[in-house]
Amino acid sequence: MSQMRVSDAERDQAAEVLREAAGEGRITFDELDERLDAAYAARTYADLEQVTSDLPAGVRTPAGQVPPAAGGRPPEHGDGGDPLVIRSQGSVVVRGGRWRVPHRVEVYNKHGITRLDFRAASLAGAVVEVHLDTSHGMGDLVLPEGATAEVDVDSSWFGALRSKVDSLRGPSHPHFVVTGTCRGGSLQIRHKRPFPWAGPRALGS
Repeated sequence: MSQMRVSDAERDQAAEVLREAAGEGRITFDELDERLDAAYAARTYADLEQVTSDLPAGVRTPAGQVPPAAGGRPPEHGDGGDPLVIRSQGSVVVRGGRWRVPHRVEVYNKHGITRLDFRAASLAGAVVEVHLDTSHGMGDLVLPEGATAEVDVDSSWFGALRSKVDSLRGPSHPHFVVTGTCRGGSLQIRHKRPFPWAGPRALGS
């Protein structure tokens, strides 16, 4: 049974298990990136079991299917028509690896940590709108190499905003329009993760 082939839907479900685990602090963001790559490259249930078996909702053979994410919530994937809206409060919101990105993404996560990694994502269009509320928390947007971003975020009240990407839209790369607030919090927009983490500074510093 463990050598049976898995479907795209089952790979997506396994990826959601990994994202939930990162949000709960069971695995690090570095582990999340590595395991997402392995999950989407998986061909059999045995392959998926290797990346999820040490997690509470991980794949178990010979069950023959990937359990849903912790808490029974369906994957929060958008499509090309409807916006993806994520509402949270003081928690960890993570999207990364191969995920479907609609024309607009909204995340409301005051006092929490929000990380959206678009490098391997499937974008619905050449322009993606991202609206965030990371007030009194931390936000991190990782864009595909060459992508540009127009940033209009309210960082008053001791907020910290830092963008490391060009703002002028190019002819052959995706463009992001980032709006929202990070009052009393921080937001960084970049192409790839620096290591170790460097705290965001004011835009233009």
